[in-house]
Amino acid sequence: MKYIYLDESGNLGFKEKSGQYFIVAGLCVHEEKILNRCIKNVRRGLSKKYKKNELKFSNSSDITRRRVLECISRKYISISYLALKKEWIHNHLRDKPSVIHSYLIGQLLSNILYNAEVNKSYVIIDKFLNDRKIGGFNRYMYFKSPVKIEITHVASYGNNGIQAADFVAGAIHRKYRDNTPYFYELIEK
Repeated sequence: MKYIYLDESGNLGFKEKSGQYFIVAGLCVHEEKILNRCIKNVRRGLSKKYKKNELKFSNSSDITRRRVLECISRKYISISYLALKKEWIHNHLRDKPSVIHSYLIGQLLSNILYNAEVNKSYVIIDKFLNDRKIGGFNRYMYFKSPVKIEITHVASYGNNGIQAADFVAGAIHRKYRDNTPYFYELIEK
């Protein structure tokens, strides 16, 4: 059995201040508790003010970022990602961010699951769609997947695996956006 946690960094806006890149990252583990331990261990070392809040790459200190990413790098975790340079998106798709987002996640999942050595995978996605659109999204993912999957959409504040995926996506995004590879290099191998 495989657990795949998916999150993204950046946005799919096309204004000048929206940024050039959009990253979708996936963390694959065989046991849920691996990522839970990383986030819990890092949270233990934080002040009370931060212990109850969601850990996010974007609003964490560099020390916290390093601690989370180093913990992830020491575990048996597979990381996959897609980096989209937004200027490559055709004009007629720029006003359809949910279509672009679904396509990217579908591509990433297909790549992750193509050589899967398991019969079933659990996909846990940071909830970005409203309840009305989740059914269509799930049908699209079931169609794209080469193996049987079960998809769960969760709020990131309640899921340590999604929070870990956020740190990975943030590190990758920073590498592309700012040409600052320090955090990416922690998880590169």
